[in-house]
Amino acid sequence: MAPRRVLILSAEVGEGHAAAARALAQQVERSPQATDVVLIDGLAAMGPLLRPVVEDGYRVQLRFFPWTYTLVYWMLEHVAPIRAVARELLCRLGSRPLARRIAEYDPDVVVSTYPAVTVVLARLRRTGAIQCPTVATITDLTGLFFWAQPGIDMHLVMYGESMRSVERIAGDGSARLVRPLISAEFLEPRCPFDTRRALGLPEEGRMVVVSGGGWGVGDIAGAVLEFTRVPEVSSIVCLAGRNEPLAHKLRTAFASEPRVHVYEFTDKMPELLAAADVLVHSTGGVTCLEARAAGTPVVSYGLPVGHARLNTRAMAALDLVRLANDTDELRKHVQASFASVLPQPNGSSPGGARLGADAVDVVLDVPRRVRPIPLWRLRLAAAATQLVLLLGVASWMLSTDEVTAVAGKFLDVHPLTHVKTTQPEVGVIVHMPSQDISTVATQLAGRGIHLSFADDAAVPSPSRITTLRSLEDELMPEVPASAPLRWVDTRGVLRSQARALGLRHSFYYLQPPGGLSVGQMVLARTAGATPVKGALRVSATGPLPQRPMRAGDVLVVELDGSPSSVAGFERIVSWLAAGGLGVEPIGWLTGSPAIKANRSGERASAAAPAISSPSDSASGTPPSGVAPKFSPSSSGASTTGIIV
Repeated sequence: MAPRRVLILSAEVGEGHAAAARALAQQVERSPQATDVVLIDGLAAMGPLLRPVVEDGYRVQLRFFPWTYTLVYWMLEHVAPIRAVARELLCRLGSRPLARRIAEYDPDVVVSTYPAVTVVLARLRRTGAIQCPTVATITDLTGLFFWAQPGIDMHLVMYGESMRSVERIAGDGSARLVRPLISAEFLEPRCPFDTRRALGLPEEGRMVVVSGGGWGVGDIAGAVLEFTRVPEVSSIVCLAGRNEPLAHKLRTAFASEPRVHVYEFTDKMPELLAAADVLVHSTGGVTCLEARAAGTPVVSYGLPVGHARLNTRAMAALDLVRLANDTDELRKHVQASFASVLPQPNGSSPGGARLGADAVDVVLDVPRRVRPIPLWRLRLAAAATQLVLLLGVASWMLSTDEVTAVAGKFLDVHPLTHVKTTQPEVGVIVHMPSQDISTVATQLAGRGIHLSFADDAAVPSPSRITTLRSLEDELMPEVPASAPLRWVDTRGVLRSQARALGLRHSFYYLQPPGGLSVGQMVLARTAGATPVKGALRVSATGPLPQRPMRAGDVLVVELDGSPSSVAGFERIVSWLAAGGLGVEPIGWLTGSPAIKANRSGERASAAAPAISSPSDSASGTPPSGVAPKFSPSSSGASTTGIIV
């Protein structure tokens, strides 16, 4: 019978994942079944880009900017779109290289010990790219959104409390509780005193091991300094892992303290944990499982970020570790551990560490639980995803004003800012609440000031139109401020206002203060409308404009209808008059000649359009056809709207 081929995918992202992979490989090799086991770096198998990004990025975050890891982890856990994007990026970049590497070994079962590799392995299994069963190990208690995947046939869970969470994510029957994936050396009976003697450490007194995990992260120096002040501690072992600068720093800082012993990466962990009275650990994970197996109490301190924070808090709630938030709590928890646990002569595990099946038995007899998704469903999902993305991008482009300038060039739409004229006049549009327009227009008309008014895209009533016409003022259409999907109503809004004002064919409308979205621009053009932006847009109650106005400029003024805003507007009129400029409605500037756009947002004179008689304007009803264009100073009546 051919040996059963087992491929184990690990990663050098912290020592815990690699240690679990090595422990499983040892179990498979010692199995009575004929087996052939291979252990490779799963991140490296996923291509040249992911490994440095994940490993180096993770290491840098934990050593120098731990708060950024907390932020990233929180977003991955709580923001589903970000989690989906991260999962998709992993699969896009790593699926094909990993599938090719797995095919090289032609395994009977594939095991992943690292969550990022598990995500890609699950996708390959669900899409049918690999046909053999898949297994994933879960050495954490919480934060299982990447550990557990629906495409994994079986999850090897180290904590019974995680079973329900895993099956909620991956489906019923997707998890098995197994004994911790740790080296068999941690389970060997050891006398603490003999072990200390073999390590060259004092037999008397208390021994504390301070670990920063495989990368040597966390407040190791702070913990060591605190224990140097505890008389009953006779030896302090610092584990700096692969962090050589930290090891050098610790040796320098505690060179005069004979109780401090600094280790870099070491294979003496079984002996150290058996000899120790307590382990102070910063990252949790597999080292905590090893300590439990050795019967050594654990205090978590020094790196409460990301999954370490959630994991240690959950373990503390189950009384599996003690959680210290500062050095005072650290000293108290360690001394409490001294008082509650005496050195064990055999290093046996406290209750619960050896529960569950052997992981190797599950791996060599894993059921085929996952059914690959049919190809037609995958293609349909891909097409639907692309359609949704396309619609999303299109909706965003039509709803935003970020790309309006570019769209305006393609559509040849240039908002009106200036009209070429020989008259010393400025066209003024007052934007204000509709309920105050008639009152303010009456006040200003009494002072000989005639303007164009816009009122938040409302459809004006016949009575308001009649009132403003009698005052020789104008109303002009307007579109509301841009908002998601609000642009859809642009054409209908403009046409309703144009009908009420008696406008046909081409006409002007006031664009909102924030500018037009692409959707508003497109739909307004289909309605035959041209936007008015104005050379300046100011508040009546704000300071006077810094730049001078010139004849033919369009000025948009915001009024709120209050007496102070009306007084502020009169101040603006006086400022213009001091510069030799009068104010008129936009229709007066554009009324005697027809106008056409040039590429600068200005209008130049052309042939004059046909106009209706003054009697049409005086009748009190909106005129039909082309709205009349008379100067208020020469006709006694003015337009009820503005046409191009």
